[in-house]
Amino acid sequence: MAEAKTEGLRARLHQVQTTLQRVQKEGERVVGRIRKDAKDLLGRDRKKAVQDLLSQAQKLRNDIQRRAERTLKDIEERGQKIVAAIEKQAEKGLEPLVRSLNLPTRDEVEKLKKRVALVEKRLEEIAGSKAA
Repeated sequence: MAEAKTEGLRARLHQVQTTLQRVQKEGERVVGRIRKDAKDLLGRDRKKAVQDLLSQAQKLRNDIQRRAERTLKDIEERGQKIVAAIEKQAEKGLEPLVRSLNLPTRDEVEKLKKRVALVEKRLEEIAGSKAA
């Protein structure tokens, strides 16, 4: 279930990225067309107006790109939070099931490992003192 939601988020993220790439390409195409049309329509004395227009178009493009990047970052952060919440819920849901199976917890296994290591060490000490 968590994987399905994660995949769904990844798919949406990919769609957003694809859309942003298309928007960027379309913006570049429009700016190029504006530049060409402006050169055709305006004389040399209006070159300043065209440059201003192109400058504004470039600023607009940069602003859109920054906003798109911020939006993408926000979507990624939200996706991570959602995945973390799903994982936490899965842990809570599985905990009663694990308890009902009467399986040892990780902490219990670690404690047993330590105790066995101590017993082995004592046995080695005893065996070493008997050999001497």
